[in-house]
Amino acid sequence: MAYRINPAALSSMFAVPTKVVDNCIKLASASQLKTLLWIYRHTAEPIDPAIISKDIGYSPADISDALVALCQWDVLVSDNEKIEVIPAPKKVEKTEAEAKKELEPLQAVKPTNEQIIRRCKESPEIKNMFNDIQTLLGKTIGYDSQAVLIMMHDHYGLPIEVIYMLVDYCNSIGKNGFSYIASVGKDWGEKEIDSIEKADEQIKILNECNGLWKEFARMAGIQNPRPSSYQSAYLRQWSQDMKFNVEMIYLAYEEMLNHSTRISFPYMNKVLATWHSKGIKTPEDIENEKLSFKKTLEQEKAKEKPSYNTDEFESRAIPLPVYHKGATSNGI
Repeated sequence: MAYRINPAALSSMFAVPTKVVDNCIKLASASQLKTLLWIYRHTAEPIDPAIISKDIGYSPADISDALVALCQWDVLVSDNEKIEVIPAPKKVEKTEAEAKKELEPLQAVKPTNEQIIRRCKESPEIKNMFNDIQTLLGKTIGYDSQAVLIMMHDHYGLPIEVIYMLVDYCNSIGKNGFSYIASVGKDWGEKEIDSIEKADEQIKILNECNGLWKEFARMAGIQNPRPSSYQSAYLRQWSQDMKFNVEMIYLAYEEMLNHSTRISFPYMNKVLATWHSKGIKTPEDIENEKLSFKKTLEQEKAKEKPSYNTDEFESRAIPLPVYHKGATSNGI
């Protein structure tokens, strides 16, 4: 059957850059493409994740992730007012050997449909995995989803039992889209989570971060039920690496509000990194640091004061009597 464009549909149009189709459409997930189309259809309106979420049916956290991806592809530009782009925390420099182990994005090795069929014939466990995950998620998984699972197993080296645990975790937090599952799979592959024990430990860490987010969101009045992947990266760094509790993270949030009208995890990260470098771990440590800083300022001001005695200076400034030539001892 041949297809052609319906001329009637062209009566009302909006522009989409050619690079979207040429460079991005193969890599973009459904949520990213829908977000992008919404934005270009509403160019005169602010880019609000809550509004986009309501219109296209994805969660605000998914929309935030999509906006970050579109910025990374240079389709959008963040101006720190309309789009909150939260970069992942800086990682420690890797050795050359570690850098070589860095995995390529899933799309780089996406198998064909024929290859997937062949893998199912070669390994009945693969076919069983597809059926079990369909049952777990309560929906049919098509080619794209099967390709993600194959790549997680063949390219990232995740055992099938670990993939089960990964998908079950994503489903438990309400993020069972395969673009999100793929990103978690890449992260687990890079971390070499290749056993049930390692997967169990990773899920424990992730659940702790989700619990931390719920406490922080409640204190800060944030409505999102879950953090985005970028926010989760910060939470893991603050709680696991820097050992800060939710109270200290909230204090960093309050410090950020003194300088910004919008939530900025990068700014909070700078505050917490500074506290961490100074050994500040409790609210009492913060108060002691402020008192120490105030004392230092007072000492600096004291050093700037004149070193002479002002009373002595004033006494010396009193005019001395003037004696004229020819005057007698009694002044006549």
